[in-house]
This record gives sequence, structure tokens and C-alpha cells, in this order.
Amino acid sequence: MAIFVVLLLLWSCEELINVNLKNGSSIVVIESFITTADNPVIVKITKSQDFFNQSDFSTVKNASVQLECSPVKENLVEKGAGYYFATKTKGVAGKTYSLNITTEGKTFGASVVLPIVVPIDTVYFQPGIFQSDSLNIYVGFHDPAVTENYYRIRLYRNRRYAINDYFLITDAFSDGERIVAPIYYRYFAPGDTVVVELLNLERCTWKYFKGLSESIQQGVNSQAPGNPPTNFTGGALGIFGAWGLSSCRVIVPHQTVKK
Repeated sequence: MAIFVVLLLLWSCEELINVNLKNGSSIVVIESFITTADNPVIVKITKSQDFFNQSDFSTVKNASVQLECSPVKENLVEKGAGYYFATKTKGVAGKTYSLNITTEGKTFGASVVLPIVVPIDTVYFQPGIFQSDSLNIYVGFHDPAVTENYYRIRLYRNRRYAINDYFLITDAFSDGERIVAPIYYRYFAPGDTVVVELLNLERCTWKYFKGLSESIQQGVNSQAPGNPPTNFTGGALGIFGAWGLSSCRVIVPHQTVKK
């Protein structure tokens, strides 16, 4: 039975955490993700600053950055501008990865289990709910039973990706069922090339994206905007996140049929 999920639709101004959402002393901010895609693991380390002083962001140099998937440990290579690269470690679903960073006498750490890939099985288009001259996209997949799953869907239209797009859902009411996610706020036209990515997120990663989006939405309109949840110990902000990634590429048809 296909289930149309209630959508948790969020926006933000930037995917990377390049803002400090609370006034106060400078805090180390770490952001890194490991996925099942064949991409290098990149760690970005910066320091937070006053929310109303956004002129310059301080990057962290000469940090000791180590990525571990027992029994293998890798020391990451610094590339400048606060970026550190892993050259050997690859993401494997079900494995536990630990990231440890030491800078200025302080150590920060986080661990994640890389989720499995949940395949996309259907992508189709229908006339737009709010713009009848455009097409909405529907993404279908089968949710694994028993386990809690947290998803994000990313869309690329003609090679362009809106980094301020946070389309987040869970299987809270559809565990083990087939899910069809309609995305009403994105519009497509016949002939468009669309890449659909389904991210099966580790729980803390989902909470981070949710919190980041909500905090930036509040912006200066909130008297006390909050920092997104972190999974780092030692007092750092940011996230060491993980997801299993599935994707498919489709050409929007001239007839709105399922693909």
C-alpha cells in the first residue's frame, strides 16, 4: 500500500553552517559528512562569531584530524581554508565511523553508524497543485521495516541544485510501507533533466538539518535564535553526519506518466 506522507518542509539560507546563531565567545564549529557515495570525506573547521558580526569567518589551521573505522585510522590532510581531506576512508553501510579533532589544546569527537541505501523505485510528474502550467514531482520508495528511518530528498533541475532546500520526512507513520513523497513547491517542465537523490539520514544528521533550517528561518526575528543540535563532545558546534545515498536521473516527459 502506498502512503502519502505528511511533509516536513524546511528552508534555510545556507547548507554549510557559516553563521553563529547566538552571541558569545568564539566556539569551534565542525562540519563533515560520510556517505555511501564514492566521494572523499571532507572536514571543515571554523570558529563561530557574533551573529551580528558576519564580516569575516575564522578558519582553523594546523588541527589534528583523525577518522577511524576500527581497526583502521586515517590522519586527514589539511588543504587550507579550514578544510581537511581523507584520501583512503570510504563509506560502507553499517560501519561505525569516529571523527576526532584536536586544536588549541582541546579535543572534540563524534561517532556515527552509516545507514543503508534505500533505493528509489518510482519517479513521476503530475500537473502542479498550485501552478497548473507546471509539473510537480513524486518520489516513491519502500521503507525498511522495524528500524526508524529519517530521509531527505534533494532535487537537481538541469544540473542546478537549491542548497537552501530542506525536504525532510520520517517513517514515523509508515514503517515498512511504500512511501510516495509529493514535492509541491518545486516545479518542472517537459524536457527538464532531473536528478533525484534520496538520503537515508543518520538520526543526529536529520536533527541537525532540521535544527539548522529552523534556526536560520528565525534569524534576526528571534530574540534568542538557537544553534542546531550537535553530536560532538568537547563543546564544539556542528555535525559529523552520515547517510546512505540512492539517486536516479530522469527526463521530464511530455505526458505525465509514472517512470
